[in-house]
Amino acid sequence: MKLPYFKVAVLLLCCQSLSAETPVLNDPTRMTPTLEQGLAGVLRQVDKKQTALADSARSSEIEDPTRMNQNFREALKRVSSANGATGTAGAGAVAAVPVLPDMKLVASVCGMHKEKNHVMLQINGRTEMVGIGDKITTIKGTQLMEIQVLEIEGTHVKVVVQPANETVILR
Repeated sequence: MKLPYFKVAVLLLCCQSLSAETPVLNDPTRMTPTLEQGLAGVLRQVDKKQTALADSARSSEIEDPTRMNQNFREALKRVSSANGATGTAGAGAVAAVPVLPDMKLVASVCGMHKEKNHVMLQINGRTEMVGIGDKITTIKGTQLMEIQVLEIEGTHVKVVVQPANETVILR
């Protein structure tokens, strides 16, 4: 359609709508049969979904989140068997050997006062300078360990390793 014909067509349509005595406008809030059918179909689908959800909620109880499920039990068994722990202590069971970090006494500084003594310990490849009562936290494998210095003498250092609760004397 060429531009002048388009202008004429628009002008004719406008004139016809202006010449009408009372324009009839559709009420946008009025419910038409087509709209009623469409809404009825949507409402039926929503009702079906809600009844399905209600049925599934009634059929299954809410589980206790603090109870161990089977997957967690199996994973726990795999971890305990990987660490060498046995489920039951039988006649042939071997006592579990405590896991200790690699510790070495590198140097000691002993002065006149016992509470001012310090030592340098190499623990799992890391060197630390500590005094009596100091604690060092380290990880070996998957185990977190805490080492506390109990006593520093000129010839030895006494430490306790937790959680194995092993007392070790380094010379």
